[in-house]
Amino acid sequence: MKGRGTLLAVAETAAWWVLLTALWLVFVSTVDTLECAVGAGAAAVAALAARGARRAVTRR
Repeated sequence: MKGRGTLLAVAETAAWWVLLTALWLVFVSTVDTLECAVGAGAAAVAALAARGARRAVTRR
């Protein structure tokens, strides 16, 4: 059962990352390699924060 929980955690974080990376790319004016790298990094940090915030609210 622990493996399933880990898989769900990875899937949730990946879903947040994809969504936030796409949002970043919508808002930037020029899309180049550096912008994509910065956006992906910022989205990864925000995805981890979003998952942590959801866990803090739902699990007591």
